Amino acid sequence: MVDISFDNFLNIFKKNVNVDSSNQNSDYVELEVDQGDKPMPKLFVKYYNLSKFEDASSILNDIRSGYTLSFIKIKDIKDKGGVDELKRTISKLKKSSDAAEAQIIGIDEDYLLIVPDFVKVEKGEVLSTTENNTRNQA
Repeated sequence: MVDISFDNFLNIFKKNVNVDSSNQNSDYVELEVDQGDKPMPKLFVKYYNLSKFEDASSILNDIRSGYTLSFIKIKDIKDKGGVDELKRTISKLKKSSDAAEAQIIGIDEDYLLIVPDFVKVEKGEVLSTTENNTRNQA
């Protein structure tokens, strides 16, 4: 058996790794890996029109990916499938959103927005056109 120190072990990989040595006597060591020039993952925005329960499967895959902002029109499923099918579909979307730590937001009566955990959505008051113009001029 070869006995090497933890620092020598890290040098084997020849990466930019920072070791937090503030807690040397613990059972684990926290590592911070330098990402370097690695590009950040892209965020995709997708629009869906739900007309039946089965249409939700492609949305579920995007929720699980963690990098898709899903804008979903639910008016058709509400009109065609009724309230029961709408509830069943939203329940399924909510379960997947919770599992992926995504946020699901209702917009008006006819739309849902599902965003990954790193996207922050703030709800605010809606300004009328005249109020918005007044604020922009100030």
